[in-house]
Amino acid sequence: VMRDQVNMYLDRARRAARAQTIGAATDVEPVLQSLARTLQRINMEKGVAVTVSCQPGLKFRGERQDLEEIVGNLMDNACKWSKGKVEVRANLLTQAGDDGRPRLLIEVDDDGPGLPPEKRSVALKRGQRLDESKPGSGLGLNIVTETAAMYGGKVELDLATLGGLRAKLLLPGLA
Repeated sequence: VMRDQVNMYLDRARRAARAQTIGAATDVEPVLQSLARTLQRINMEKGVAVTVSCQPGLKFRGERQDLEEIVGNLMDNACKWSKGKVEVRANLLTQAGDDGRPRLLIEVDDDGPGLPPEKRSVALKRGQRLDESKPGSGLGLNIVTETAAMYGGKVELDLATLGGLRAKLLLPGLA
């Protein structure tokens, strides 16, 4: 298990380094649509509807598998906690990041119970499980946070307009 963990982190570091030197670019909408279809099938008995709204031609400046892992974790969590509705939106921000490059914003909202403000930062830490009633290891949000940080991005948790939790993901994008 330890060897697998070390290999996973080494692979992740290699991908991040490649993404920054080679200039990998990933189309965002096909990734989001594919994840939505998969998660709807997995959560069919629960009746979860996942909708995706993505700015046309939007690209993530990084590796596809990293985007799938990051957004997949957020969407999976939203599906686990939702009463039946998950909304995903992706846009290029008009204001560039600190590095002067475009920033991509992906928001994942659910209509579940949400999280009180004081528990949101705790939920992003490694191994933190605030509720043992749902399956999981407590590593998903931490993996999202660490992988986003490798790309100079970040994750924030907030209140969703649907009443549940909103996960806001900022990543490098391409105009």
